[in-house]
Amino acid sequence: MEWQFNTPFLEELCDFRPLPRRSGRTLQFYGQTPYAAATYDLSEGIPGPSLQLTQVFSDAFADEYGDWIGISNVAQQMFLADITLDASRNLSYRGALTSNLIAINGFEAAATAQASARIDLLDNEFMLSNTIRKSESQLMGNAVPGRDGGLYTSAMHPYVVYDFMSDNSAGSAVDTLKRSTEGASVLKSDMTRGYTVLEWAGVRIIRTQTVPTYSNYPSVGKTGYATYIVGREAMMASELLGNRVPRNPSFKVNVKTFGDNDIDLSNPMLQTRAIVSYDWFLGVVARPNTNNTAGFRRVRGEVSAV
Repeated sequence: MEWQFNTPFLEELCDFRPLPRRSGRTLQFYGQTPYAAATYDLSEGIPGPSLQLTQVFSDAFADEYGDWIGISNVAQQMFLADITLDASRNLSYRGALTSNLIAINGFEAAATAQASARIDLLDNEFMLSNTIRKSESQLMGNAVPGRDGGLYTSAMHPYVVYDFMSDNSAGSAVDTLKRSTEGASVLKSDMTRGYTVLEWAGVRIIRTQTVPTYSNYPSVGKTGYATYIVGREAMMASELLGNRVPRNPSFKVNVKTFGDNDIDLSNPMLQTRAIVSYDWFLGVVARPNTNNTAGFRRVRGEVSAV
């Protein structure tokens, strides 16, 4: 068996909107720039000037992604394992990694374009409980809505989780958890079985090994790791209606097996006995920036676990 990463960026951090068939390859999202409060009163009998609506747009272009594996007669009949099953499992994982990477690239592009999304830690500054509080406060302060259960969702590397859980300062997550029986049981567990590490300061923290890394950050010779804290509809994903995009490694790929009566000119000796494949369309884009802020925060910093 293979060791496989979890792939939460598309499923956990993006909001899906289907792209209808026969409607082109671009799904356009738009929003209105909110008004500020009126600062003037009206003169009696004289209407004020007409207001204008200001629309902001984001376009998600549906690119096509696909891969396939041909299973030979030798592999099918002589390999020790069920090669078609192995091919299906591994191609499913590749599809999940691909869609996860597309979502990551969307987040990275948005973080590069929007300074409000970035929180960059300095040398020898590691992930602390207060960093999560700061991110949550910034999102809440800009009226970014929460995701499931009203919580923001964070994708955090296990090395970053280690630093976060090593912070024992007053008021930290560890300091708070250790003061109750339920919290102490969380600290005593190895957390290996847990997909969600814990909920802290309005943020649901999940672990993934697929976060972006940055060479020579925050200084030469070090490696930086990204942590994302994301609100609802911060990143929009568009999939073709009826053509489901892989969001985790358990999605079903296409499997076609060839029987003895399936001989044709493309496979005259039935040397290809099965084909495993996937094909789908996906576009990912940041929400229209109607509020002059991103709907997420990206925290970059080094780690102490390596």
